[in-house]
Amino acid sequence: MHDTILLSKISEKLKNICETNNINKVKTFTVIVNHRSHVNEENLYEHLQNFNSKLVGKWTKINVEREDIQDQTAILKSIQGEQS
Repeated sequence: MHDTILLSKISEKLKNICETNNINKVKTFTVIVNHRSHVNEENLYEHLQNFNSKLVGKWTKINVEREDIQDQTAILKSIQGEQS
């Protein structure tokens, strides 16, 4: 897959933001990627399940939006979840 590094960056940033804000379960997560990106809801969910399974699960709704931004760039638009 072409966007493995981007998936890893999204995963790492999501984890950092959740730690900083004491979020222990992500309910809704929206990310913006480039129109040419191969990142989608399914492969992002799968990646997050493998690396952030405590934060992301069946309770999580992931939205991937596409805009005219640089390749290999993602904007974490919104994160809603439960705080500890």
